[in-house]
Amino acid sequence: MIKKIVYNPEKRRERYLKNKEKAQEYYQKNKEQKKEYQNKYYEETKYSYLRKMELNKHEAPDEYWEFKNRVSDYNKKYYQDNREEILAKRAESRKKS
Repeated sequence: MIKKIVYNPEKRRERYLKNKEKAQEYYQKNKEQKKEYQNKYYEETKYSYLRKMELNKHEAPDEYWEFKNRVSDYNKKYYQDNREEILAKRAESRKKS
């Protein structure tokens, strides 16, 4: 015999909101650790990406410049959106030096 499952949208929504709150709380609590990990990973892998790009520059110049322009556009947009925060971090790091 097949058991029929009754769909209850209210219960489903309640469960969704509860899980969403847990997730937000988790990410908020670990926000700094995540940033530290991302920065460390970036520093470790930066040079390997640069090397791959340099090799690709000679192998497939069209793909290289397309990728380079896409990255450049992304960085410009990111800087425009987060300028104040970036400048504040730079000022803080200069004070430490």
